[in-house]
Amino acid sequence: MTKRQNIAVAGGVHGERMSNLPMDPAFAILAKQPREVLRDAKVVREAVSAARQGTSPWSSDVNIEIEDRYVPSVDEEGPRIPVRIYRGRNAVGTLPVLLYLHGGAFFCGDLFSEELQCVRYALGAQCAVVCVAYRLAPEEPFPAALTDCYRVLEFLWNESLDLNLDRDFIALGGSSAGANLAAAVALLARDRMGPKICFQMLLVPALDDRLETQSALQFTDVPDFARPEAEVMWHWYLGEDADDVSPYAAPGRAENLSNLPPSYVLCAGLDPFRDEGLNYAHRLTEAGVAVELHLVPSIPHGFASVPSAETSMRLLNEQVEVLRGAFRSKWSSL
Repeated sequence: MTKRQNIAVAGGVHGERMSNLPMDPAFAILAKQPREVLRDAKVVREAVSAARQGTSPWSSDVNIEIEDRYVPSVDEEGPRIPVRIYRGRNAVGTLPVLLYLHGGAFFCGDLFSEELQCVRYALGAQCAVVCVAYRLAPEEPFPAALTDCYRVLEFLWNESLDLNLDRDFIALGGSSAGANLAAAVALLARDRMGPKICFQMLLVPALDDRLETQSALQFTDVPDFARPEAEVMWHWYLGEDADDVSPYAAPGRAENLSNLPPSYVLCAGLDPFRDEGLNYAHRLTEAGVAVELHLVPSIPHGFASVPSAETSMRLLNEQVEVLRGAFRSKWSSL
């Protein structure tokens, strides 16, 4: 057990129990699920895949066009990166694009994990959405996932004409670990003077491996995802030797947040990552970045896994409107 994990176990004594938290009743189903610290990534992936068999989050008659592609890796001999592109069937002209990075604690998730969100973003914000099946930990720890995501960003920039995308309107987005990767890609693009990003949408972001905030110390037994799961997540993503953690692995460690794109940050009130998301939004603002921050006090980290909940639907609608706003200057010029 690492030093970081020892802190988590000790913190559990003082953590706030679920019975004391004002959680939205719509998410009570998450509290009924058995709580186990993650032990085997493959077992979890198989269980998630099995639960999804035969189900679809959206109707087959939705007016959406889906294209699956493979992006060449930076190394010609490396594995190709699967991506899925969503756009409305009736879309015309070059489209703004959201590069969307799925959640799953860096070890789980795929092109199908967040289909509902991707479809809603594409149709509601009148954009293309590109989802990336990046390499997963613990088999492929940092920087594998970030390398894949940044490579896809470069591909979208370089091939925008052939893909019928407007590279002046590339946004980044993601949830949880995906929000970490979105923030890291934005940092990397800035520091490498790479593709220009017009906006970043960070949903319940996991940003700081140190887990020293009040919420990280407090929420040890909340439903769905608590500090023990966060400990395992970081251990798998960073690997065995994680003494010198890069800010591209944990963007909360970045010293300079200036010259980053305008941002939307969503934080869940019952989330161990709540305070690091709030801190990141505050630091972005201090660095001169335009930030819209939304803290919802009564929801857990995995609120989006209950899409029928009124709060989940309201927040998804808000995200669509936020993206529409980010792309508004394109459509207003037509």
